[in-house]
Amino acid sequence: MLTPCDIDRLAKLSNSQQALYCLALLQRMSPNYLLFCQAVELDHQADFNKLMALFWEKTLFPQNKINFAIQRERFEDLIPDPQQYDMYGVYPALDCCVVAECLFTSLLEPTGQEAEQASQTSLASVLGMLELQYGELTDEQVMQQELVQHELEFQTTLLDAIDSLAADKNGIQALKALAVNQGVSNLGICLDAS
Repeated sequence: MLTPCDIDRLAKLSNSQQALYCLALLQRMSPNYLLFCQAVELDHQADFNKLMALFWEKTLFPQNKINFAIQRERFEDLIPDPQQYDMYGVYPALDCCVVAECLFTSLLEPTGQEAEQASQTSLASVLGMLELQYGELTDEQVMQQELVQHELEFQTTLLDAIDSLAADKNGIQALKALAVNQGVSNLGICLDAS
């Protein structure tokens, strides 16, 4: 779905840029996770939000010492088990956790593939929801879907933003605002849609 050029660009990002890319996708996907927790009354939102704050803190203040190995261990308790829930929402929540894992890997033992893995996971999450709604779609039909177009546009915009990012406080805050995406997730879900 992403062009070979985009995948090539993702692979060329530095480790810190890969972490930023993963973090921005994770931020955008977070309403999927938080809404699932609300729906099944899982008390994980505060811990998840705290972790997100730590990720952004590390980005804004790289000199701050944050033990992400311990945070990763704690995070394992926040990952939902799809076997325990008879509802579709567990899968987008799980995709969100997969991207968080990509981010942890990029911070702790980077391989240079985290941004591409996060990118594919976010897109797969969108495709999974479309399949649930419409069944099998041809490639052409997939590309006509608004959610797919938004996803690809967002990822390209994000890649451009990271490529040209001034890694200062203002640049990072602008990137975070882009990632928050006015509270709308990659699935078009908004936490405030109650």
